[in-house]
Amino acid sequence: MTGIIFDVQSYAIHDGPGIRTCVYFKGCPLHCSWCHNPESQWAGPELLYWEDRCGHCGDCVPACPNGARSRDAETIIHDAAICTACGKCADACPNEALEIAGYEIDATELAHTIERDRAFFDDSGGGVTFTGGEPTRQAEFLLEMLGRMKDLGIHTAVETCGLFAEDLIGKLSGLVDLFLFDIKHISAERHLRATGASNTGILSNYRKVLAMVGDARLIPRIPLVPGFNCDPDSIGKFVDFFRSTGRHGQIELMPFHGWAVDKYRRMGRDYPHLASSTLSEQALSRIRSDFSNSGLTTVQN
Repeated sequence: MTGIIFDVQSYAIHDGPGIRTCVYFKGCPLHCSWCHNPESQWAGPELLYWEDRCGHCGDCVPACPNGARSRDAETIIHDAAICTACGKCADACPNEALEIAGYEIDATELAHTIERDRAFFDDSGGGVTFTGGEPTRQAEFLLEMLGRMKDLGIHTAVETCGLFAEDLIGKLSGLVDLFLFDIKHISAERHLRATGASNTGILSNYRKVLAMVGDARLIPRIPLVPGFNCDPDSIGKFVDFFRSTGRHGQIELMPFHGWAVDKYRRMGRDYPHLASSTLSEQALSRIRSDFSNSGLTTVQN
């Protein structure tokens, strides 16, 4: 059993309780305008270019078996249309200016990598968080890894955008200790415009997961993006939705940041940049008050 991931990060402290190891899956059904992991959206490997590291030596040009790289007098030219992201150019680069995001990994190898951090889990009450991208896009591999973690007694969390097949809920509920469930907007139209998909199935899945696992094993997370979902009307809709579900635990608020701008440039993509600025402390305070005044508890991530 193998899957496609693009990173494994140890000592993570923002994606579930305790100290955690985060496994980043490739592939996502959403294309959020503010996505901070754009390398997670496409299911296959992708080539990233670090211009500031490039010495323009040209070693990558003959290394490409498809002729996707060439050079002129001043720079290296990359033809993305014929690039297969095989990684041979990255292997040939002496300055590590080229990087492949995404690689295939065997379930046994990944389980061993995670288990090496067990001491941190045991000391802190942590575990492993499967994130991405969207882990459920590789459902069989995710279920395999969750089963292995359960056998090892390692706490599991899955961070999800919520857009997955309904029949997965029952399978996941017996293996996932904690769902970190992103909800980006309550308006179906605004959600579709900003992410490329409707939220109808997402909100339905949230209610069904909640009914199956209970409040303690499901934490909703809201990315707060100025210009998209931070206005009083949008926040009011969030409040009404969570009150209608009987939410009693914390709701995580995740203010927008623009740290992904360089990633888009390295991928040769324009940054969609839905948000024009970061969220002010005054605006964040107002949002938290709107939730607390309605009896809902929030925490900032």
